[in-house]
Amino acid sequence: MSSSGLKLLLNLLEFSHLHKSLNFIRQCHSRIYPLGFAQNPFLATKLISLYALCGLPTESQLVFGLLPDRSVFLWNAIINAYVKNRAYGQSFALFCEMCRGSVSPDDYTLATMSKAYGESRDLYAGKMIHGKTMRIGFVCCTVVANSLMSMYSKCGERKECLKLFDEMPLRNVSSWNIIIAGHADQGKDAISWSSMISGYGLHGKGEEAISLYYKMLRQGSKPDMITIVGILSACGRSGLVNEGLHLYYAAVYEYGLEPTVEICACVVDMLGRSGQLDEALDFVKKMPIEPSPSVWGALVSAYTMHGNSEMQDLAYRSLAHLEPENPSNYISLSNVLSSSMRWHEVAAIRTMMKERGLQKTPGCSWISLNNGTHSFYAADKVHPSTEPIYEMLQGLILVMREASDSLSIDDVMCVH
Repeated sequence: MSSSGLKLLLNLLEFSHLHKSLNFIRQCHSRIYPLGFAQNPFLATKLISLYALCGLPTESQLVFGLLPDRSVFLWNAIINAYVKNRAYGQSFALFCEMCRGSVSPDDYTLATMSKAYGESRDLYAGKMIHGKTMRIGFVCCTVVANSLMSMYSKCGERKECLKLFDEMPLRNVSSWNIIIAGHADQGKDAISWSSMISGYGLHGKGEEAISLYYKMLRQGSKPDMITIVGILSACGRSGLVNEGLHLYYAAVYEYGLEPTVEICACVVDMLGRSGQLDEALDFVKKMPIEPSPSVWGALVSAYTMHGNSEMQDLAYRSLAHLEPENPSNYISLSNVLSSSMRWHEVAAIRTMMKERGLQKTPGCSWISLNNGTHSFYAADKVHPSTEPIYEMLQGLILVMREASDSLSIDDVMCVH
């Protein structure tokens, strides 16, 4: 039968999926064998999923058992068939069988198994999946991390859930929903509200964040430092400066919250973003605590954003006073002075850096290979594999030169 016949069978199975007709699924299944498609992976995957949808994972197992070549997609389909029907023990047995063979689990496999142990509240098995995830390098995958977070949350391991969330390199809406739902299951507290407020702020929804903040207050939850940092950041990103200042002073004077350096840095950043540079500097001068590098750093960012080199000079000098051993502050100040052609001051700063033995930290790059991280600096020759690395580099340079010599002017200029 031609490929058109295969396409027809797939369409018929899709029709049976939409209508969830077990009789129709079985009729289609019975036609597959005489037509020579018994071992077609696409049809098999579809049949496995359809039988699972009808609550018949054992029928899915029969289809799977007749396949000699089992790809990761087929393994995922049969494991998911048992998970959907809450047969978690069988799904784990299949997962172990898969790992013993030549097929490695992918992100979908690990996410499915994490979901299974979250639903069954099997923390021990869930930790085993987490360990497997770390060993094969999928812990940074957002989908897998979300499933692990959900598993820990459902098993009551709130700290593990938060740890995964904090370590995620990339979070999506599901990540926030899981962390919020986890807190909500244990009663709304300041952490729950803070997570939601920060989520709105990160997406530029300042008004929604403020509305949620007031709802939190009405329900009796008191703000903490994290909540205030979240709401001030939301106001700063959305340009709601007056609202942000009102919330700051209310938190300090009505709720007795201590104005920490983190909170003050957010106020400075909020004022600076809106161009209120004098107000930002005035706030720094009147702060009830000593301005930290993060506060002056927020001020520097504001002056840089709005092109005020004179005030940049002041802020960088303050940073250098607070962090006298940090060479980046002097280098940044030197750049500001250079742009104003104040060469004598530039020379004085460079002389002072030389006398103190301060040098700019060189930029570095790194790669992850075989569960290890390798760092490289410009002209670096301290790596244990320096010799083969440079041999490979020289080989690449030769190949590039040969390729460039063989190009015509038309190739270079893309003339056709």
